[in-house]
Amino acid sequence: MLTAYETPLLRLPGTLCDERVFEAATSGLGRQRYTVEMAGELSAPEMARRVLELAPPKFALLGFSLGAIVGLEVLAQAPERVERIALVGCNARTMPADRAAKRRAAVTKAASDGTTAYISEVWDDSVPEWRRDDASLRAELEAMATDTALKTFEEQVEISVNRADRRAGLADIAVPTLVACGAEDRVCPPELSEEIAASVAGANLAIVSSAGHYLTLDQPEIMAELLAEWLAVAAQPHGIASKEFS
Repeated sequence: MLTAYETPLLRLPGTLCDERVFEAATSGLGRQRYTVEMAGELSAPEMARRVLELAPPKFALLGFSLGAIVGLEVLAQAPERVERIALVGCNARTMPADRAAKRRAAVTKAASDGTTAYISEVWDDSVPEWRRDDASLRAELEAMATDTALKTFEEQVEISVNRADRRAGLADIAVPTLVACGAEDRVCPPELSEEIAASVAGANLAIVSSAGHYLTLDQPEIMAELLAEWLAVAAQPHGIASKEFS
């Protein structure tokens, strides 16, 4: 029988991201790591079913942004397989129609300008002030975007658009839960993480200063510490603890 520490870590990346978005924060955790690309489906429920087909029988789930949205759907579909869940930069709500139209317009633009055009579009809302002129971070994000096919980007947008409002089911989550976000995240602002954590019994909320949407890249050491603590918690509900890191 697997112990909690032996349970594999399943990583679900965000839009135009791959396993590189997690590496700095998860490489030292000592767990077997799997990553499922957000591709091949056109809705969050369908993507969750694909994840469950590809995932180990039992796993700890780490989802970032779009991956966190799908992660909530995975948990709803197969709670017995999710040993614990970490939601980074997550939004449990549906997407407003105006934002959905903007996302689809970004796909149209990417068809002519390339997928890296989307990084330019979301840059100011995604990064903290201290990384606004960080050419290295921008190159890292653009490299992942370049390696993402246009068709995959279109699918990722549709997965994000075609999702359920998962707020009503948050109270039913009964596994160790970490909810984390950057204090300067303007893509999924901290109030969205606060909303999730307030609804999940025993959730650990971490709002990390000097970090934006790409929390695992902005503050990988802090994120690694949070994940290690989350993985060490016994698989049972525990008291809510809100943390602010600087």
